[in-house]
Amino acid sequence: MAEKDTSIYQPGESVLHRLNPVTEIILAVCLSLIVFIAPDYRVALVLAVALLGFVFIARVHNLVLRLYGVVALPFAFFLLLVQGILAPGKKVTPLLSIGPVTIWEQGFVSARLIFLRISVLILAFLLLATTAQPQRIRIALIEKGVPNKLAYVFVASLQIIPEMRDRAQSITEAQQARGLDTKANLRTRLQSITALMAPLLISTLIVANTRALALNARGFEATGQRTFLYDIPDSTGEQALRYIAGGAVIATLAWRIVA
Repeated sequence: MAEKDTSIYQPGESVLHRLNPVTEIILAVCLSLIVFIAPDYRVALVLAVALLGFVFIARVHNLVLRLYGVVALPFAFFLLLVQGILAPGKKVTPLLSIGPVTIWEQGFVSARLIFLRISVLILAFLLLATTAQPQRIRIALIEKGVPNKLAYVFVASLQIIPEMRDRAQSITEAQQARGLDTKANLRTRLQSITALMAPLLISTLIVANTRALALNARGFEATGQRTFLYDIPDSTGEQALRYIAGGAVIATLAWRIVA
């Protein structure tokens, strides 16, 4: 029986789907570095808007925006609370007052920059995970000289959250079928979390051991030349794009030093 695909990869025919996964990885890393080096929030804003445009071009907006909202909205609230309202040492100029609550301008500016930086990071890697097939990522990395084990770990890291989410849902449904009430008061919900964590951790360890045995049976640690199922093209244009992305990081760093 074929192994269930637990990644968030979305099949498609867009230009991003056709890119070499190494190009996507380098672009995601370079964009993340640029926004954390550049002190101006407008750099992060432009890149975030550009990434949103590519999300719609790749037609993965339904999944990406949903996952982005789950992560970004609570993070934005936390940032506004800590930086904009509490903000020790930054309470200089009030920006907005709502009753007894005051949002300070200096804290808001800091929160805006951090939020946009994290948004670029999240969108870049969500775009990578949804447009690059895990098997192609691993093969592309190995072809570039990345050790087999390291390439597998990178691909597995992209799949671990969807895997644990699906496993947690299955365990919760099984426990509900046995009479566990997960929608009662706070105490009962805490007990439900405790009842969920033990089988989730145990099943994760069992799956990891089973996967290790399966990989060894398939020659994961075999030496010598390998033959891959997929042919991953790497055009001259993509190689140039990777060099340009690296150059942009160096240029941004030089700009930050000079400024």
